[in-house]
Amino acid sequence: MFRSRLQRAIDRGMKPEGDLSEELGKLEDYQIRSRKDGRAICAALRELRENRSDGKSLTSSLHSLTGLFQDVESRDVPAFEVLYTEGLPELIRLANAGLQQPDEEETDDLLFVLKVLAMYGSREGAETVAAAARRPLKPDAYMWHPIMSCFAAGHPHAEFVFQALSDPLPTDFLAVALLDAANQAARESGLEHHPFDSEPGWQRLEACLQDPVSEHFSYAHSATAALPFMTNPPRDQLLALAMDHADAGVQMEAAWASAKLGREAGLRILARYCLDVNQSDTARHYLAELNREDLIPPEASDPAFRAEADFAAWLAHPNELGQPPDELEIVDHRTLEWPPGREPKPFWLIRYLLRDRTGLQEDDIDCGLVGSMTWCFFSYRMHERPPEDAYAIHCYWEMQHARLIDEVEAEEAAEYADMLSQWQGAPLQRAEIIHVATLSRKLNYPTKRVALASAALNGQEGWAVLDGPASVWYPKSEQPEDSPGRVVLMIHVGRQLLGFDGAPDRKKYLVSDRPQRPPERIVAAYEKLLDEAAGSELEGLKKLLDGWGLLSKHFDDYVEALATLKNAAKADALTQAYEQFLHFAEQADESVRREVYGRTSVLRDAFDDYIGALISDGRAAEIGALIARFAPHWENNAGYSRLGGAA
Repeated sequence: MFRSRLQRAIDRGMKPEGDLSEELGKLEDYQIRSRKDGRAICAALRELRENRSDGKSLTSSLHSLTGLFQDVESRDVPAFEVLYTEGLPELIRLANAGLQQPDEEETDDLLFVLKVLAMYGSREGAETVAAAARRPLKPDAYMWHPIMSCFAAGHPHAEFVFQALSDPLPTDFLAVALLDAANQAARESGLEHHPFDSEPGWQRLEACLQDPVSEHFSYAHSATAALPFMTNPPRDQLLALAMDHADAGVQMEAAWASAKLGREAGLRILARYCLDVNQSDTARHYLAELNREDLIPPEASDPAFRAEADFAAWLAHPNELGQPPDELEIVDHRTLEWPPGREPKPFWLIRYLLRDRTGLQEDDIDCGLVGSMTWCFFSYRMHERPPEDAYAIHCYWEMQHARLIDEVEAEEAAEYADMLSQWQGAPLQRAEIIHVATLSRKLNYPTKRVALASAALNGQEGWAVLDGPASVWYPKSEQPEDSPGRVVLMIHVGRQLLGFDGAPDRKKYLVSDRPQRPPERIVAAYEKLLDEAAGSELEGLKKLLDGWGLLSKHFDDYVEALATLKNAAKADALTQAYEQFLHFAEQADESVRREVYGRTSVLRDAFDDYIGALISDGRAAEIGALIARFAPHWENNAGYSRLGGAA
């Protein structure tokens, strides 16, 4: 009898020696359609439930099977009906069993089950979600946000869930997730009663609005969004708090709430915010939502202003800078015939400045593009390049993403060595092909293939672009510091595509006088952050201490500065600095300790150097205790290797 790829994977994974997660992971983009596939999933869930009663862990296997509910092609295929009628009850039984006998290792899997139950929209699933929230199951978990978002608009049992959780209200991040979901539901489909519209709810909203911690301002934003759906008298008092909030985003949300309640003052405030380049996009969106686009000032629709506002909104996204820039400046504007369509389009190059407020690093300056799309290459130092080169880099990159340019790294230089014969200038030294770009015929480029070679010419390091008669030498001295070689290939091809002629004076755009930070400034700034970390709440502490945070990023600079300032050996300075983090870890909450000892942290990255410093200082006897301290947190190959080296 024929068995599908999914059914065979489940068969292998459910064997005693099998690994279900691994087997299902091999299926990649498999779409579930058939009734037989649906029943195979349900049978595997029943077996998991029986295994759980025998005390066996469900971790990973439950997550993998539950994930299959999200891979159903559509609600119209036979598999959906099977999973809804037979699969959801199995998930509910597993979730209820997990709630009765909570297992720390299975908590994340149970939260994932709750998300799928919420997605499928059954009454029993909604009741299970509400029961888990009331328990509460890991109320600080971020997963509660996607779970509650399923009830935000259009869910048939949203009213039930919101009311079930309104008294008592949940705590921690779960409360924020409930608030956001209820706000969206109230805006988009209406609610008979907002779960926070009660004395305890008003107190929660007030606490959010009065919280001075900047990391919690998003909670104040959520609290403000709820105000149009609150009853008086507390609503106006809370609205006044929101209007006076330190964060501009909360103030603007308060203006929206005021306008939503029919008050002209809120509309006037939103109209003013339309002229603030960092807030304009949001203000315009609010006015459009209120059907009052007629109040948008004409100046806010000027194309140059719109370009700046678009770039500011892009920069403020959490995936980019995560905050609005301090300054914006249009450095170039022109109309270009952008390939492949060649229709004339307006483009802007916009320079931004984000000032450093820590004293540990330079101000963040770069240049982005608004036109065919909005984008910024944060590592290419566009503000140190001629405008034509910046346009060229963006053009090349967009053509790559449109699959009109295929670039490969020349791992075997000899494979492309014959392309070096295209060079007709002065002899190149140490020439080696490093990148090759193949261009689609749709771009109408004169040659099909262009190569980039690293080389020296007349004793000067740089790159030769091999492009037939258009081959050109690009000296390294004309590119920004640490510029990747492949950017030269992007510049060359992009300039040809855009029809730019001539060789610009690239050196005049380079920044050579970078400000130096004296050791005393580095030490003072770093130790200020350490003091902040010591007194910070949980999330702020994690943010400061994680492997990508400022304390980790500038640890080496701090050690160097400390050694210089104290006229001490670097090993002594490193020991002093490292042991501060050990002290943090010892004193911190368990969840923070996991972060501090984690795989991306100062304690990991500087561990080997600290071991060397202990040995050079005659403290090798302390290493055994250190290994024992780290061992529970480094149960992985990299951790074993590092600890083995120390031993």
